[in-house]
Amino acid sequence: MKTDIRNRVERLLARMEATPQYPGQGKVLFVDLEQRTLRSAYLPMEIVRTFLGGRGANMMLLYNLFEDGRQPLEPEVPLVFGVGIMTTTLPSATRGNFTSCSPDSHAILDASGGDYFPAFLKRNGYDHLVIYGRSAQWTMLEIDGDTVSFRDAAPYVGMDNIDFTTAIERDLGLKEREDLAMARITRAGENLVLSAGIMGGPKAIWARGGGGAKMGSLQLKAILVRGKGRQIPTSKDFKLGGKAIGQKILATSVIQNALKKVGTPFLYKPSRALGAIGTKNNQETTWHETLDADNFDPYRPGMDGCYLCPVQCRAMNDLTPEGKGGWGASALKGLTGNASYDKAQAEVEHHREKTYKGIRGDGKFDKYDHGDGPEYVTVGKFGPNLGIREPEQVLRLNNILNDLGMDSASAGGAIGWAMELFQRGILTAEDTGGLDLSWGNYPVIEQLLFMTSRRQGFGDVIADDARAVENGKYPPAALDYRMSVKGLFQSDPHDARILKAFALGLAVATRGMDHLRNRVTLEINARVNDDPEFKTALYGGFVAAEPNSYIGKEYAVRRCENTFAVGDSIGMCRFNTKLFNSPSLPDLEDFRRQLNELVGLDMSVAELEECGRNIIGIERLMNYRLGLRASDDTLPRRWFEEPIQVGPFKGEKIDRNEFEALKARFYEVTGLDDQGIPKPEWHEHLARVATGFAVRVALPGSPTRTMVLDEPVENVAELRTALARRLGRDAESLHDRSLNVALDGRMVLSGEAAEAVHNGSNVSLVPALAGG
Repeated sequence: MKTDIRNRVERLLARMEATPQYPGQGKVLFVDLEQRTLRSAYLPMEIVRTFLGGRGANMMLLYNLFEDGRQPLEPEVPLVFGVGIMTTTLPSATRGNFTSCSPDSHAILDASGGDYFPAFLKRNGYDHLVIYGRSAQWTMLEIDGDTVSFRDAAPYVGMDNIDFTTAIERDLGLKEREDLAMARITRAGENLVLSAGIMGGPKAIWARGGGGAKMGSLQLKAILVRGKGRQIPTSKDFKLGGKAIGQKILATSVIQNALKKVGTPFLYKPSRALGAIGTKNNQETTWHETLDADNFDPYRPGMDGCYLCPVQCRAMNDLTPEGKGGWGASALKGLTGNASYDKAQAEVEHHREKTYKGIRGDGKFDKYDHGDGPEYVTVGKFGPNLGIREPEQVLRLNNILNDLGMDSASAGGAIGWAMELFQRGILTAEDTGGLDLSWGNYPVIEQLLFMTSRRQGFGDVIADDARAVENGKYPPAALDYRMSVKGLFQSDPHDARILKAFALGLAVATRGMDHLRNRVTLEINARVNDDPEFKTALYGGFVAAEPNSYIGKEYAVRRCENTFAVGDSIGMCRFNTKLFNSPSLPDLEDFRRQLNELVGLDMSVAELEECGRNIIGIERLMNYRLGLRASDDTLPRRWFEEPIQVGPFKGEKIDRNEFEALKARFYEVTGLDDQGIPKPEWHEHLARVATGFAVRVALPGSPTRTMVLDEPVENVAELRTALARRLGRDAESLHDRSLNVALDGRMVLSGEAAEAVHNGSNVSLVPALAGG
């Protein structure tokens, strides 16, 4: 029998605090859209010490409120937003996470984003929003300090990002990024397109996992925050530490020479030169130099970025005749690190001329001929992945995606998958409604994006993303060509057949095939690879220098996962965190010092790293409840069976036996059991903090087969039901009527509904009959 989420909210509120536990702590606001009620409380310090804030605390909240068996788009499944503990108080700490169960994949939904919304929400006094219940009509949540209200969204339904922003600014008399911040969805979210994200600005998007569809399922069009609120009070020492972190960021080569001048597209050239750029749905691994970052120079008028961030890594674009362009020109010349395994590439510049005369060459321009971006992901997923080679076409597709509010990784993955199926004859023109899905067919790709956002024609198939087979829109044979893990299309354009640490990271990432969870970018840094002592210290264990070696890669992925989970939970941008782009960026020691000063903790670096592992642990427990097992920590068939054909690592693929051995070592250094979840001792610790309840259960069969039940139950009868629900497809043995329950060493032979179960109890399931 399913329970109402409101009962779960009440149970959680009873364990929370009525007042702030440290200076500057914001509220957790519980929003019932159906009943239009509001509740609030504060996270206890034990939660903060274990999971921090942002991503980590979000997952703790979801873990308590999710009921096993619910589908992601049900209104009983909450959508949680959380800012990092240090969002707005540190340079580059601008971010927050949307968290739920993903309608797009089979795993958790957890998307990080920045711009201005997280900072404005934090400064208005809120650390987390927990939103549930389906509104009776389209609604916007409006926050202005202590005043929270519901606003009719009917006039804005059907609007995409550009028109919605214009209308809201006009109607409220406010200006986004000055006295207004917003998180909103477009038509794609309203139509439950599975690649729909939640927009946080002209380009900023909480992209991965289908957050826009989840928000649309609740009939919530937008969350509006009026005014930038109050500055978070900090000490003199904290301010000095923050200044030092800002200087550390700006002194780093990759920030100075690449991110501040051209943004993330600088990554295209090293991937191309290495022979590791996913092309035509990863059938090939290299593409044309026309998409090297300097080919975007004529259309780059400047850079923009998130709230008070000193880096400003977001490239602007302007294809119109009036556009100035030229910002960052020649920025990468001579940088051998940007040429990877082909050092001569460092001196190559293309000096592309600005010849664009509208997408049809007729001198006509529209709103999609200027905008923000693109990032490297969009360049890769809508360039080589789809057979597009012209930067002008990539720029325009980027601007369309920003307006339609769609994740470029998933949308590009879905279209690339469809194009390969069309190439192979698995799809025909009859299936596509007459659309010619040949590689590089720009007009059809542009048309298909609009069709997808509206779920029109074949766009309805693309809107189902990686779930097209299970929804009956593709034949099962299509799965052989789907580049996804846990049902999520690959996030970045890297082909990981060469880079074994990349491959492991994509396989074990908790939200699916996503590099931002744990990518070991420094695997292609020669200065790191040539210094084994430094590399061992960097990752906490020996990691082979060769990127195509399997030796020690588990240590590198483990350290990256811990570090990035901490970064997400304090609000730090991934680009400006150690290990993602450079060994010189702010690290856990920097974060520890600032966190202790701000919150009043006394944590060591080791304890802070353990917080990162705890966050991964509870995410893995959540994924287990969603039905995922060790077998889901894998890679697409193609990478195991088809070697790459070009570049210095020609012939590389993933060896299945080596990969499984590597994964087993990763599980061991992480503290996971053979199903990829925390071992009982660790699980008990996480449960006692997260849910306040832990009962260890010895299961029938092997004497060492145990599990931890962390869902509060009142009695033995409820325990049986909860065990079956939590074990899911592994619960067959529990149906044996001969199994009795031994509670704290005493057999329960009758009256199970009256036999109380307490936190900390030990339970064994044993056969009722034994003899000889």
